[in-house]
Amino acid sequence: MKKRKICVSRVLKMTSLFFLSCAMCAQAETVSSQSIRITLNKNNVWLENILNDIESQTNLLFIYNKNVNVNRKVSVNAQNTSLQEVLQNLFDNNVSFKIEGSYIVLSPAGATGSPQQAKHTVKGVVEDALGPIAGANVVEKGTTNGTITDMDGNFTLNVAPNATLVISYIGYKDQEIAVNNKTNIQIKLVEDSQALDEVVVVGYGTAKKSDLTGATASLRPDANDASKAVSIDGLLQGKIAGLNVTASMSTPGAASSVTIRGANSLRGDNQPLYVIDNVPQASTGEFAESAVGSGDFQIAQDPLSAINPNDIEDITVLKDASATAIYGSRGANGVILITTKKGKAGKAKVNVTANFTIANARNLHDMLNLEEYADYTNSKLDQPRYYLQPNGEMRYVFSGNESAYQADPNNPELYKVITYRNWQKEAYTSAFSQIYSASVSGGTAGMKYYISGNFKDINGIVENTGIKQGDLRANLTAELSKKVTLNLILSGSLKQNDMMTGGNTTGGVAGSLARTVLDTAPYIVPDDDPGALESKMNVFSWVNDYDDITNDKTFNGSLNLNWNINKYFSYSLRAGGNIVVNDRKRWYGIQLPPGENVKGLLAISNVNKSNYTVENLLNFNMDLTKDFRLSATAGITYDEYHFLTENVSGNTFSIYDLRTKGLSNAGKVDVKQPIQKDYQLLSYLGRVNLSAYDKYLLTASLRADGSSKFKKGNRWAYFPSFSLAWRMEQEAYMKNIDWLSQLKVRVGYGETGNQGIDPYQSLSIYENKVDYADGDGNKLTSMQIKSLQNEGLKWERTSSWNAGLDFGFFNGRLNGAFDYYRKNTKDLLVERALPYSSGFATVMINEGSLLNKGFEFSLNADIIRSNGWKWNVGGNIGFNKTTIENLGLEVSDIGSLKGVRGYLGKTIGDHFGPANIFIEGEAPGLFFGYKTQGIIQEEDVVDGKVGYISSDGSTKYYTSSVGNDMAAGNIKCVDVNEDGVVDANDMAVIGDPNPDFTYGFQTRLEWKNISLSASFTGVYGNDILNTNIRYEQTPSRQAGNLRKDAYYNAWTPENRSNLYPSSTSNVKGVVYDRYIEDGSYLRCSDITLNYILPKAWMTKIGFQNTSIFASVKNAFVITNYSGYDPEVNSFAFDGLRRGVDMNAFPNMRSFVFGLNVTF
Repeated sequence: MKKRKICVSRVLKMTSLFFLSCAMCAQAETVSSQSIRITLNKNNVWLENILNDIESQTNLLFIYNKNVNVNRKVSVNAQNTSLQEVLQNLFDNNVSFKIEGSYIVLSPAGATGSPQQAKHTVKGVVEDALGPIAGANVVEKGTTNGTITDMDGNFTLNVAPNATLVISYIGYKDQEIAVNNKTNIQIKLVEDSQALDEVVVVGYGTAKKSDLTGATASLRPDANDASKAVSIDGLLQGKIAGLNVTASMSTPGAASSVTIRGANSLRGDNQPLYVIDNVPQASTGEFAESAVGSGDFQIAQDPLSAINPNDIEDITVLKDASATAIYGSRGANGVILITTKKGKAGKAKVNVTANFTIANARNLHDMLNLEEYADYTNSKLDQPRYYLQPNGEMRYVFSGNESAYQADPNNPELYKVITYRNWQKEAYTSAFSQIYSASVSGGTAGMKYYISGNFKDINGIVENTGIKQGDLRANLTAELSKKVTLNLILSGSLKQNDMMTGGNTTGGVAGSLARTVLDTAPYIVPDDDPGALESKMNVFSWVNDYDDITNDKTFNGSLNLNWNINKYFSYSLRAGGNIVVNDRKRWYGIQLPPGENVKGLLAISNVNKSNYTVENLLNFNMDLTKDFRLSATAGITYDEYHFLTENVSGNTFSIYDLRTKGLSNAGKVDVKQPIQKDYQLLSYLGRVNLSAYDKYLLTASLRADGSSKFKKGNRWAYFPSFSLAWRMEQEAYMKNIDWLSQLKVRVGYGETGNQGIDPYQSLSIYENKVDYADGDGNKLTSMQIKSLQNEGLKWERTSSWNAGLDFGFFNGRLNGAFDYYRKNTKDLLVERALPYSSGFATVMINEGSLLNKGFEFSLNADIIRSNGWKWNVGGNIGFNKTTIENLGLEVSDIGSLKGVRGYLGKTIGDHFGPANIFIEGEAPGLFFGYKTQGIIQEEDVVDGKVGYISSDGSTKYYTSSVGNDMAAGNIKCVDVNEDGVVDANDMAVIGDPNPDFTYGFQTRLEWKNISLSASFTGVYGNDILNTNIRYEQTPSRQAGNLRKDAYYNAWTPENRSNLYPSSTSNVKGVVYDRYIEDGSYLRCSDITLNYILPKAWMTKIGFQNTSIFASVKNAFVITNYSGYDPEVNSFAFDGLRRGVDMNAFPNMRSFVFGLNVTF
């Protein structure tokens, strides 16, 4: 197997080198039409076919515009005849020709067929913002006299002295230039954004934007935005209506969750399908489990970081099922199509960008200083241990020496002097990062190339964290003949990611650096303190004795062969794949409890992921009549996915210095059973597009998917879709409305599926079990059934309706879209708990349904466009409501909820338990816990009972509580069912993690070469379970350091606060409603000032275009959330633990300075 992979790699390397060599040779070669000899004998054949034969013999390509007539039949008899003579005979001197590099450029000889009639010769160069344009059309207005620019953008044309030149090139606005006897003209074409947007990428093809019938959105990343972005999700947030990005942790390399129009599954990761250059990616929400065990969880790493944002040409988001159904079982969560840049014919263009970033922690918490902490801690002790001296010195008395110190306070053997440490500022420091990117593109008509490289050195605000990454990409396009084009894309990435994230669900100061920073006493505990290691932990323990290092190797390759069979049919062969090797090593040294307990702990997770796809597509295009146009696509695709995780842990180390490289020094090594998830997908697909009168549009598709994840009989599923659109602006009675640019009504229906389960879950799976020995003490290995099979497992199915309106006014200066949708997912794949008597914990079944409905609105306006000024404003908003319609469960009581159908989610830790509940008729993942009414006051306690305000407004009492102690100063729970006891039967719904809506808006102001832009994103109406409140905002015997507002407003007999409990209270391991906070926010994600240096300056030093910019990322956030940042979800890829902030880092505010040069 390894030998085959090496051979493939060599072939790809040789292929890419061959194409590059061809490109350079083709571009360098210059030949004469007299020196090229042709042998050709054809009678009464189409001229276009003759040109194809000449191309085959000469390795040159013809370029001509519509003014050159090739739709006629000719005859030719040439035996070793010069190319010049052959062409003169074919065109009868009505067409002029010249050889430019590997082109034969044909152009009309003149309005009357004779170039000698022209009286004036004009020369010029055609450029855009980046340099010369090859192949631009230059025509004398009102005639057929014209030419095409050469490789350097130059042209020469004989015209009348008072002529007007019309210059055109695809994707640019036409320009008319009056000659006025000038002999040299310089023309700069401007991109036509409407023309660029005319053709957009859709599933298995492209389409005109005006012909789209489904709900889609396209984004072309701004050059500065792309250069600043570390990963793709940074380009999407706030830019697409209905698309929401949530970070799992604000640290370099951490993964973000992306959802489109809500969650379609209760248990899955709900991530969209990413298709990059026609190659579907493996799940972006599937990660290796931690090898540490014992409740440990590790923050997932970004699976898409190998893609350089600078290489992205276009991003298209397919949102409704009429657009995504063509992807069948993988389209239920939406599809994101990413197209990377390709070369254009012309001289080589080199682009270089460099970014430099300084980042600082934002929104640090106001924790207790040393004097405040000493006072707070003394209040919890029977005898004080901290003594502030008149000179400001703080004495720390060792545990057990309290009485001796009081008797002899000047004995230095009994205390140590300690000094204040602000652990947040010790842990979170300024970080400097740099990103460099370079690309070269160009080529000939027959061979184009785009080659890029990227290097990132990104440092986190925590010492020893960050990313070092190098990327390479080569996109090569070869026109093998007039009808056959080959596109080869190769990319690779090497990355080292150092993290310090995650934690364990046991909670407490030892769980993670983030908890240590906030909970630890604000000083360094003396080394000779006899206390436990956990009391001595501080930031330096993590920085000096913890590693979380991942080495990523990624390779992607794709090949796209297009054959234009004839004017009606074309065939595409697409093949590609991805290989990802991820090695993650985490080391806990003896300065940390997990390492101290076992004499060093090393956990290694090795993940190998790969997938490849082969697609055969046949396309048909035909104008049935003048007013009816038909296009169709049929295809067969095959996808294969491999996923292998190997976890190893070691402890009892004899040498600690080797850390992540020292597994051989472990006294005990535990090799976990590998986890393998391989499956295949075979699909048949078809799509038909019909356009009538260019205003009535129909799209219909059908896909059949067969998955190896299911047993025979349930493997195949069929996913149909249809959509209709009416371009009202094309109606005769509306064409005269000058201010109306577009008015299109859309409606569509489609079905998609989900196979989001592990392979083999329809089968009984065996695992190794070592649990006994023979009579001689030899260890024996046995096998046991790990999971209960369910042969009836089948696909989840999502059916979706969408109705939309696209509009544009005032020549497109104001445009937008409105969509309403309704998605219903049935046969949910869920894990159902089994009784203990079965011998199994759970079984996977199809049960229940889920409904998403909502609407989206986007608007873009060019408010000012005159006198060098431009001002653009754009925004979007998306409302979504998710409801569990059916769970297929028996009616039961859950907590205080009577007669409901539902179940609890996963536990989020020993200090909390399960925090989410899933109930029929409600939104998924509602927070479930104990209601509280502030703090127990002395008058609330009567005869050992605690009084509370009941639902009818009267005062009632309970005699015991699992949620609180019964003394004044403790948190007061509510006896919801009013039975006199607070227990699990009083748990209730206390919050909702699902937002009411998400939104974003951007604005850009330009004046000549200066522009100022700003981007904003926001979420409204979601709740967050802020687990950090338990530790830093709840005074108690269990708490470490506190926030100042909790300290100064804590309950005492003298200060009967109803906000925070007393320092001697006991906090229970449950979820309180006081932990639930509003997560709504408005973030200014980016402010950028950009300046394009004058071209006159740049040309003197050989540059075509240079710009410099300065940005502030994450400038400010408006929110009531008390955590570091409201854009967080620690379990972002786990549908059963939603909306939780556990052990988060502070978000960063970054100052970016960048340079973008093209030459």
